[in-house]
Amino acid sequence: MKMIRKNIDMIRKIPTKNLEVGMFVSDVGRTWFNHPWKTKSRLLTERSEIDELIKFGIEEVYIDTEKSKKIQKPKEPFKQLPNTINPRAARNVVKIEKPDPVVPLEIEFPKAAKAYTKALDTSKALVAACRMNKRIEVSEVQENVDELVESVSRNPDALTALIKLRHFDDYTYTHCLNVSVLAISAGKTLGLSHNELKILGLGTMFHDLGKLRIPDNILNKPGKLTDEEFSVMRSHAALSAEILLEQNLNVDDKVIQVARFHHERIDGSGYPDHLQGEEIPSLATICGLSDVYDALTSDRVYHKGMLPHDALKFIYSLRGTHFQPDWVDRFVQSVGIYPPGSVVELNTGHLAVVMEVNNRSLLTPLIKIVADPHAQLYTRPKLVDLSKPAESQGWSISKVVPPSNVSFEPSSFFNITEPEA
Repeated sequence: MKMIRKNIDMIRKIPTKNLEVGMFVSDVGRTWFNHPWKTKSRLLTERSEIDELIKFGIEEVYIDTEKSKKIQKPKEPFKQLPNTINPRAARNVVKIEKPDPVVPLEIEFPKAAKAYTKALDTSKALVAACRMNKRIEVSEVQENVDELVESVSRNPDALTALIKLRHFDDYTYTHCLNVSVLAISAGKTLGLSHNELKILGLGTMFHDLGKLRIPDNILNKPGKLTDEEFSVMRSHAALSAEILLEQNLNVDDKVIQVARFHHERIDGSGYPDHLQGEEIPSLATICGLSDVYDALTSDRVYHKGMLPHDALKFIYSLRGTHFQPDWVDRFVQSVGIYPPGSVVELNTGHLAVVMEVNNRSLLTPLIKIVADPHAQLYTRPKLVDLSKPAESQGWSISKVVPPSNVSFEPSSFFNITEPEA
């Protein structure tokens, strides 16, 4: 009991404005979605960390005076991630914010749509080439990846919104492309270099080629796979790498690593090589997260896709077992709790469409209020930034509404018309 009492005595609540570098914040008093840090506790090493809390409107925090007293010298502030991310470096990734858009979303949408459509055509050609054992035109795929990287650099939300808003029939063609988009966006948030984003984008475009060698009766089986069938299915990751090696493509070795290791998990439960922890290449981990998310949210022959909100909850449950916790947090931040195109119901009963993710506060995105509490559409929808009290007027998101439950098409509130060539 004395030890417990001693620990309690070390914790004090103080105004955020009174924080100083060198103090140890033990609790910010918010859920992880509503504060700018990865965890609720942190040793303060620079003034900007205090400013982050103040900007979020956090007026009071708890500090641990004992841990604060143990500080000898503040750690060097983390500037940027190294070119090759590893789990140790990822612990600092919280200091890298999702980049502010260079181009407004409504301007980037047409460009993103053109890049996506072009890449989709290439994806179809890629699948056809592999099915007929023809040569992969890697230069065409790389050109498309470059355009995707450029679009994400201009506005990280445009392409990720498109993959939710646009509907395609064949998962075979869209999955690798969608995973590439998601991975590039997440990689941008993680601070990958421009060259690494291109390597990641290329690897993700190729990551599921091995499925083309899996029998259709197993690949598209609606029921549960037998142990033997599941073993065949699990072979696709190694087969993807084999295809790339057979083709003798002039690509970085990391591209092949992404293809082979995207199903490896940090607890060793993955495949094909049962790698653990830091043995798993970082780019393969990003691909793995993106792969799970797109698989969960996509409509398939045998199941209806989850709402993005529910898929992210599932991915979050995999923190520390399948995926490195910090990377899960950053992936969620990249996609957004409410991705653009999501239909949400407000606390007043109004219906709204999410237009942009607010990476500094995931629960308060930019929305467009499109219908009244009786689901009657407005002729002039109202754009509202929920993070700004003057605009939000007490509005908040109550729940996500499945698109099938509303009478309108969310994409109609975005300008996704492709520009003329």
